[in-house]
Amino acid sequence: MRPTNYLKAANHTGRELKLMLSGCKPLAMFYAMAEELPDERLIPEKKFGRYVAQGLFVRADASFETEHPKTHRLCEVKYVFFARKEEKWRIPALALVVRTYQRMRKTDEGIERIESALLGYTDEEIDAWCKHQLN
Repeated sequence: MRPTNYLKAANHTGRELKLMLSGCKPLAMFYAMAEELPDERLIPEKKFGRYVAQGLFVRADASFETEHPKTHRLCEVKYVFFARKEEKWRIPALALVVRTYQRMRKTDEGIERIESALLGYTDEEIDAWCKHQLN
């Protein structure tokens, strides 16, 4: 399988809830510009909310001010994290990674690897992602 196909198959996007419910994914992260919210397509609060209410998942959010990629004006980006209850320690760790990335404002292999590991990707998936993303 070519790296591009491998990455497509390994990508959790759109499959986060299914993977979390099966125990294959410990944490999901969604984000959007605050002005775009609420929007279930960007941050699926209702979809995940029932599992938070049942105590299966834990939810947290964080907002960061950053430069808009098109207008270059400052804007607020909201991140929402859902973790399996027993994996809730990952939320503050990933929030720290996101905050660090926002301050660096550039791609960094170490940051990519830590973020991917916290989100539950395998070492092989992380290697393929970094090769694709950073080359």
